[in-house]
Amino acid sequence: MATVETILKRCKGLGLPMAKNAFQGTLEDPVPNMPYIVYLLHNEKHRGADLINNIKESDIDMELYTAADDAEREELAERICKEVLFDLEHDEFVAPVEGEDCFQTAFEIHGIVSKAKGARKA
Repeated sequence: MATVETILKRCKGLGLPMAKNAFQGTLEDPVPNMPYIVYLLHNEKHRGADLINNIKESDIDMELYTAADDAEREELAERICKEVLFDLEHDEFVAPVEGEDCFQTAFEIHGIVSKAKGARKA
């Protein structure tokens, strides 16, 4: 079963620049050229906390940013599906980013279940 850490490790294997929430461009370290990936961990639920079954359920959004909605974007989205999300149910959306002259391909993954730290094994 894939964990958030596993998903991020697989994603790094694509060789694209990646950041949590957003790239913070500075003069010394500008935002990289597209394509790149931004991921967001926006929802965590903790349940079953009885010192044995301490379950964490997470949602993660991965956003692929490309300069165009073209064959390169489609190939990268296909790679993400085959190399990163192959064992996870997910939703995929493509949309232009207003005023940014780029496209976002968003992958929404819900309900990634793992044992939380501190839980004893049953």
